[in-house]
Amino acid sequence: MRLPAIITNCRGTAVIEMAFALPTVLLFFLGVVEFGRMLWMQTTLQQAVEGASRCAVVNTSTCDNAADTQSYAVSQVTGFTIANSAFTANLTTTCGSGISGSQVSVSLPFQFVVPKLFPWNVTLTAQSCHPT
Repeated sequence: MRLPAIITNCRGTAVIEMAFALPTVLLFFLGVVEFGRMLWMQTTLQQAVEGASRCAVVNTSTCDNAADTQSYAVSQVTGFTIANSAFTANLTTTCGSGISGSQVSVSLPFQFVVPKLFPWNVTLTAQSCHPT
């Protein structure tokens, strides 16, 4: 018994396979890019607060008060803009086990490029305390 030609014809199967596979591959690719960008921003924020808390202790001519320390932290952020008010600087605090120092922290909501695909609210936070 011979099968009808419409059943044995394989033309167009690649298009159908691509229609199933492409959305999955694109979603995976966008996820890798978005989470990579989020980790990059987290690392940048952490480096900015570490530099600012160190500046408040070591370079008191540049970071002599909280506002100057916040401005210095903003200057350490590269690749995106952030307001001075996002950073919090406490120049007279205790670090760890009773050692005095300066603490700088930041909290920033992360915005996904495609928010409909990633419906989560993520807040990036970084904190550093440098002893005097």
